[in-house]
Amino acid sequence: MSKQLSLKKVLSGISLSAVLLANAAYAETLEEALAYTYVANPSILSQRAYLKSVYEKITQSRSGYGPNVSGEASYGYTYTRSRTSPIFAENESMPVSFGINAVQPIFSGFSTTASVQAAKAQFEAERANLSNVEQSALVEAVSAYTGVIRAVAVLKLNQNNESVLQRQLDYTRDRFRVGELTKTDVAQAEARHAGAVASRISAEGDLKVAYAVYQKVVGKLPEKIFEPEVPAAKLPQTLDDALEIALKSNPSVLAAEKQAKGARSAVTVAQSGYYPTVDLQAGYSNMKAGAHGSATYQGNTIRTGRAREEDTNVMLVMDVPLYRSGSTVSKVRESKYTARQAEININTIKRDAIRSTTQAWENYQATRASLSSLEEQVKASMLALDGVKAEEQAGARTVLDVLNAEQELLDARVSVVTAKKSLIDASYQLIASMGLMTPKGLGLDIARYRKAPEKTVEQPTQQPAPAAAPAEDAQPAEPVTEPAVENAAPVVEG
Repeated sequence: MSKQLSLKKVLSGISLSAVLLANAAYAETLEEALAYTYVANPSILSQRAYLKSVYEKITQSRSGYGPNVSGEASYGYTYTRSRTSPIFAENESMPVSFGINAVQPIFSGFSTTASVQAAKAQFEAERANLSNVEQSALVEAVSAYTGVIRAVAVLKLNQNNESVLQRQLDYTRDRFRVGELTKTDVAQAEARHAGAVASRISAEGDLKVAYAVYQKVVGKLPEKIFEPEVPAAKLPQTLDDALEIALKSNPSVLAAEKQAKGARSAVTVAQSGYYPTVDLQAGYSNMKAGAHGSATYQGNTIRTGRAREEDTNVMLVMDVPLYRSGSTVSKVRESKYTARQAEININTIKRDAIRSTTQAWENYQATRASLSSLEEQVKASMLALDGVKAEEQAGARTVLDVLNAEQELLDARVSVVTAKKSLIDASYQLIASMGLMTPKGLGLDIARYRKAPEKTVEQPTQQPAPAAAPAEDAQPAEPVTEPAVENAAPVVEG
């Protein structure tokens, strides 16, 4: 039988109305899921939009190098009438004026240059923060992917266990009818079978939750998934290697360093208040009065005409700060304290990076060792179950002993499945702690998903058919996730 099996076959009968999507089911490797997450995860998209807004701060800061040009225009109407004996006068006008002014900064006390540097540093810091968000989302996607694998495998193990205990119950009842066993033996088998049914129902619920988490993080659901391998080639050989990489590449460390650089530039911006500013100013204005009026004196009328005025100016203006009530001094002190805080924060973040990387390394090593022990436990539990069954046939063991041995084997197999998930999660968590959980670091093919829809996933419109009962001759589940996944190295399609 092929190791590849459609999830629909495994999950038939489980109500997956909250997780199965119409027209959205397909096979997907872990790398493909990560690539799609990278281009479509809402948290990542939101942070990228924010980064673009931060970049505009650089353009705004650079505007301090260029001129500021403004224009003005006006149009109006006035009418006046006055009489001061023996003079009578009246006047109406429609003044029209326009002008243009330009200011070219010559020297701004180094504030413009420092502002540009601060804006660039802030942009680089936010880009590092974006990388942090991206890596966190990718780690979450790995956990969601392996969560589905584990949930499917655990469900299959519980389905097989239910089938085994059903046969055990039937066997116990048959032996009770011929007087070989007691009612207590039957009751124990019935209780254990009822517990298996409850465990299978719980596993079905866990699978629904696993799919819901997958849909939330990745944004879509596959029909088949593939059991990933530990990315051994991407893992450090020693803890010292991991720490060295983390201190250079961890996005939190990089963000802290860029923020400190921006804080130092802010000190220069504050210090610019000590220096004079020099601007070149130029302007032109034109005004037409458009007046029409007359004045009468002793019977003689005098008429007024239009008035026109033009003005052109070019000036070099220097503004020298003499006294600002201690404002500039205070701003300089404030910026220096902030810069000092940012420098101290670098050490704090580096210590956090060392701690998280060390924790990730030790967790990976412990999980790997634990998996090896659990696999040996499965082998031992299988041998123990065979021995207990043989002894029960010979009358040296009870039905309860057999039931307990079967439960121990199931628990051991579930532990192996859980440990495999934990090992994959731990390996990628270690990669993320070093700052290498990136498309380049993982070798992701993100180009094929660049046009991925940036919208909420559609709601499901269909449900699978009712579940088929476990086969009567079903064998105990294997300690791997074969029914749900294809145990092969992930391959990213071109």
